[in-house]
Amino acid sequence: MIKIGLVGAGTMGNTHHRAYRQLTDVTIEAVCDVVTEKAQKIAGGWNADIYSSLEDLLKNANIDAVDICLPTDLHREAVELAAAYGKHVFCEKPIALTVDDATAMIEACKKADVTLMVGHVVRFFPEYRSARELLQSERLGKPGVVRTIRSGAFPKWSTWFGDYARSGGPIIDLAIHDIDYLRWCFGPVRRVFSRTLGGKHEKFDHSLTLIRFESGVMAHVEASWAYPQGAPFQTSLEIAGTKGMVQYDRDKSNSVVQFSATTAAAGVPDSPLAKSPYALELEHFVHCVKNKEVPLTSGEEALESLKIGLAALHSAQSNKPVDLEVVNR
Repeated sequence: MIKIGLVGAGTMGNTHHRAYRQLTDVTIEAVCDVVTEKAQKIAGGWNADIYSSLEDLLKNANIDAVDICLPTDLHREAVELAAAYGKHVFCEKPIALTVDDATAMIEACKKADVTLMVGHVVRFFPEYRSARELLQSERLGKPGVVRTIRSGAFPKWSTWFGDYARSGGPIIDLAIHDIDYLRWCFGPVRRVFSRTLGGKHEKFDHSLTLIRFESGVMAHVEASWAYPQGAPFQTSLEIAGTKGMVQYDRDKSNSVVQFSATTAAAGVPDSPLAKSPYALELEHFVHCVKNKEVPLTSGEEALESLKIGLAALHSAQSNKPVDLEVVNR
């Protein structure tokens, strides 16, 4: 049985709490949040202890790992503290807001010989995995053009998103999902070119990033906090190659569709999942802890995706294309 200390009882903390319910051999032993009432809502279902301080939790709770669901600017401090107490760490994405912070987190976990996994959950969505498998099977031929969309209303459930010094805005907080997935599919990135509204409008922003991979693939990555409140969250993926194309659109009942020069379009009907992508992600973390394996979304993987996001942010601020070497110095 792996015993978890859940740190942060907000939106993602509750998402993880529900995901752990789908797993066996895992229990939440402690919940930490500065707002006691939030922690109580999760802790009651697990008969877990409640803490308002992470250090108190680490000193007193009987846990194997911590699951950090805090604002991004608090990730480094929390991860380093957990590692210092010898606890394995799952940390929500993005890993951090700077290369220095991410590197320090990785090194702290290496020094303590504990697992560090970052919550790039898109790699665990069946639709996205299916698209990648089609790509790797070469049934699409040589890939050339890719488009992703991830758009919704401003996340008003917490004020820290509007402070870009804490969240990084829609590129670092939202587009990072697709950036990580695309790097998993297509490898190293050569150059990015990005535009945003730059937070000029309160609770309203939009980003569009062009990514040129070393392989020559060109990706169009759109991430938006510009939809009206109450509008459905939108995600879609399109990969076009020399032999065919694969599309995923969250709003369509046949969500994964393949087109080729020799066959008619074929859909994969939606079906209820036994485990949510978040449960699959956390199940992978638990497996890696038990078996001392490197997670699919390790700290090193998350750092490489962050570098691309930071390059896109720099491009948006400078109004110029940015080579990846700029953020690697």
